[in-house]
Amino acid sequence: MQISEQFTVTQPIEEVWRLFSDIPQVASCLPGGELKSDNGDGTYDGLVAVKLGPISASFDGTATVEFDHANYSSNIKGRGVDRTGGSQGSVDVDVQLEDLDGEHTDVRLEAKVMLAGPIAQFGRTGLVNEVSKRLIDQFADCLHAKLEAETETAAAEVEAPQVQGLSLAFAALWATIKGWYRGLFSKSED
Repeated sequence: MQISEQFTVTQPIEEVWRLFSDIPQVASCLPGGELKSDNGDGTYDGLVAVKLGPISASFDGTATVEFDHANYSSNIKGRGVDRTGGSQGSVDVDVQLEDLDGEHTDVRLEAKVMLAGPIAQFGRTGLVNEVSKRLIDQFADCLHAKLEAETETAAAEVEAPQVQGLSLAFAALWATIKGWYRGLFSKSED
């Protein structure tokens, strides 16, 4: 499944890039994410916990990060396994920053997500796309808060909120249902 997200940060590109280049700070903005170790060679071990209605998964795995500092872009490849539920996942994310006017930065994320096992059933419903969008919104809010913090200590204390699985799943399901109805009504008006 492909996920594309875009948001604007009210900070110069150099400040946003500095944050995106600091993997522990970025990881602290990922809802449900936990950085376990920096292996020193561009690879990181971590955990991403996800709850979608009755299914929870805690993907334990490794990510590799490559930076293109000249073009303000990076690529993140990660793989993880939920040892309890048997789900597996992999992600390939391209991040691109673009300077808009010296004071605002456009952030584009293109992710290819592959799921296998029990959690994969949600990938067919559109629910994963909606949950992903909500998590990206929380990620962006966390980045904004870090970038607008008055001190580095205050920025380091900003973290993503805990993932509220049931409320997140219901909100995502409701948004998906509204989208279906909009599609039905727009077709009937044609």
